Amino acid sequence: MPAQSAAQLWQNFNETTATNGASYQTRWFGDQKKPAEVQALTEAILAGIKTATTTPLDAYTAEQVAIPQVGDYNVLLDGDMKPVAILKTVVSELIPFYRISAEHAYHEADGDRSIGNWRELKTQAFTPDLEAHGHVLNADTPMVSEVFELVYRAD
Repeated sequence: MPAQSAAQLWQNFNETTATNGASYQTRWFGDQKKPAEVQALTEAILAGIKTATTTPLDAYTAEQVAIPQVGDYNVLLDGDMKPVAILKTVVSELIPFYRISAEHAYHEADGDRSIGNWRELKTQAFTPDLEAHGHVLNADTPMVSEVFELVYRAD
């Protein structure tokens, strides 16, 4: 039975593993205003298809949010903003946009999973927010490239 809250899911996880006092943040993937998008990305993560993500560094600095670090835990929320799993960050690197690898793009599981399609999709997705903060997406735009693993499921 799924946990009723992120705190309950975290407690359940802690009863099965030694997190050594680690804490967690809640997290979802996609636009929270588009629950179907969030749900589709959540399902891809739960199926083991999506294991990576990329975010412009500007998104973290503009929102004053901490950049993911190796060892961070996140309670994954679904399209209804309900906790469904726990993710652990295993890689977090700052990389220029055009240095994101084809392998990383494949593990993000967007579009046809190719680097060319990934660049097209990410250009469309990142450009409006970057421009809103007075930046332009180019080959050298710093990106936070993250790989995560699913370490616990609510079901």
